[in-house]
Amino acid sequence: MLIVFTDAKHRKIPFCQYKGLPELCKMKTISLSLKEATPSLFTNLGLGAGQILLWGGSYFILSVLSKPIMAETGWTYQMVYGALSFSMVISGLVLPFVGRMIQSLRRNHMLRYTGLVMAAGLLIMGSAHNYRMFMLAWAITGIAMGMGLYDALFASIGKYFGKSTRNMIVKVTLISSLAPTISWLITSYLLENMGWRNTCFIYAGILALGILPLHFFVFPQVSAPADESSKSKEVTATGPEPKLFLLLICSFTMGAVLTTGVIINLIDILTGKDHTMAASLVIISFLGPSQAGVRLLELIMPPATPLKMSVLSALSMLAGLVLLMVSNNLAIPGVILFGMGNGMRSVVRGTLPLSLFGESGYAVLIGKLGRWPLIAQAVTPVIAGFIMQKFSNMCFLGVFLIIAVINVFVSVIIYGTVKKTQQGVHSSQQIKQTI
Repeated sequence: MLIVFTDAKHRKIPFCQYKGLPELCKMKTISLSLKEATPSLFTNLGLGAGQILLWGGSYFILSVLSKPIMAETGWTYQMVYGALSFSMVISGLVLPFVGRMIQSLRRNHMLRYTGLVMAAGLLIMGSAHNYRMFMLAWAITGIAMGMGLYDALFASIGKYFGKSTRNMIVKVTLISSLAPTISWLITSYLLENMGWRNTCFIYAGILALGILPLHFFVFPQVSAPADESSKSKEVTATGPEPKLFLLLICSFTMGAVLTTGVIINLIDILTGKDHTMAASLVIISFLGPSQAGVRLLELIMPPATPLKMSVLSALSMLAGLVLLMVSNNLAIPGVILFGMGNGMRSVVRGTLPLSLFGESGYAVLIGKLGRWPLIAQAVTPVIAGFIMQKFSNMCFLGVFLIIAVINVFVSVIIYGTVKKTQQGVHSSQQIKQTI
């Protein structure tokens, strides 16, 4: 759904032309054979399965392998998870470059070769006998994360599938919401039978053999030459009117901080509020289904606009934190609301920029918008852990509650900014017609 205005001659004008973003609208449109096609069930399932494998080989793999790695090497918790944070910083730094490459190249080299790059990182990790080598492995994995996780995927879908982008993002994120469960099962089975080093080697083989052919068939070569203009000049959303772009960065960054900080520390939050470990695990089990459930509702119910979803997501996460803070008896609905908000957030980060700025330059914008949220995610565990250790669970929840309140205000400002612009345009049209 692209936000457009209609002028006095009934011509549709993209939002970006009214917000000082003319370069976005001047970019040449690439004629793609897939733009008008409805993505097949295989396409959606394939992209979802690819995301499950890629998330499992990067973001989630240490959840299973960290303890045996620490036990064998003697590295501390901070050293092991510090490598993951380092890789997330790397992925944030490479994202703008990845976005430009997706926009300009005829073949989707970024997603196609993600599996090979991530496999190289896992091979080095499995061979690492010193910490430098371990960090090198995660640096390479960070590059792969920037090349192939959600931001790069959304950028690719926007370029190759055009009008079907929003529906595809909902379906693919619904499937990939199973990533923690499926990847943990695979990794745990391999660890139990093979040891952590062989687990890295086998998972590397799965990625190397699976991701390349999958993305090769899903993203064939486009029928028109690459857009040379996107090579020669970078699309910027911070021209004469940077306000909306900066607001989006703030909203996406705060959403990433909230998700990372709360989910990573959720067990500590619950046990610190006198829940038993068994009860905490039961409560946490509602998180995944609530994230997937809200995406399923998005498919079967009349869809809300991305603008409305962004506000609903922020409100839902805020409400979940309030319930977690207020009473132990409200922990389950609190986790459900927070999970629903996070589920909507994953969709909004792909659909909202598309609705505001359109398909032209979408891949470049996604790359620029994804940088700071990823960097923030990388440092959040360190800051959140410091607050939890030095102060208390209630202090932690209080800090994140403030962030959630600010996130709601920013989302409302974004909503109001777009609506105000729409009303101003319609008013000017009526004046012209009257004259």
